[in-house]
Amino acid sequence: MLTKRLALCAEMVSGKGIACDVGTDHAYLAVELLKQGKCRKVIASDIAEGPINAAKRTLMQAGLLDRAELVLSDGLENIPSEGVSDVVIAGMGGETIAHILEECGWIKNGVKLILQPMSKIPFLRKWLCSNGFGIICEKIAVEGRFFYTVIAAEFDGKEHILSEFEQELGVHDWNDEAARAYGRFRASQLAKLSHQLETAEHTGADFYKRLLLELLQKIGGEENDNS
Repeated sequence: MLTKRLALCAEMVSGKGIACDVGTDHAYLAVELLKQGKCRKVIASDIAEGPINAAKRTLMQAGLLDRAELVLSDGLENIPSEGVSDVVIAGMGGETIAHILEECGWIKNGVKLILQPMSKIPFLRKWLCSNGFGIICEKIAVEGRFFYTVIAAEFDGKEHILSEFEQELGVHDWNDEAARAYGRFRASQLAKLSHQLETAEHTGADFYKRLLLELLQKIGGEENDNS
């Protein structure tokens, strides 16, 4: 059974062709995509042989090895591009994901990117929009007290301008239940941070205050008087 963050990644795969799971680890996502019939074939790649061997065992146990291609690759370097409609990169830092994408040209040919960064999410959003990739949507996976952002993007060659708010907090449907839960969590963080900076008479307080007020407008919350 997939974690909720990987299940959300699987949900966002287009199903139009071959899906490539970069940094596959145990190939759980690849197996789920094949079981769902969402892809006729998957490419499961990793930078090290250990995860590739683990992925092979998982696929064999599921009886799906004949529908998967295992590739030892640093990012997308050795991935065959023919027929690939979706690239999933999950569980890496935002800067690492951006570096992987920067080194690959064929992802600009109508490939849907499903990206689940674990850190540096504003950096990744800015990189995408500055390099011709439009953000199709963002969704939130909730696992216990943790929130994971999944970004769907595709190259259109245009430079997209994100507002301060979008860069920091995302391009979400704030009516979505998971997004609203994430919004409440981030609002609490922003309230505390802006209060701390105000107390220290730090100029950065205004920036976080602006983010907080816009977020509260979107999720229909109220600012805590004690923040």
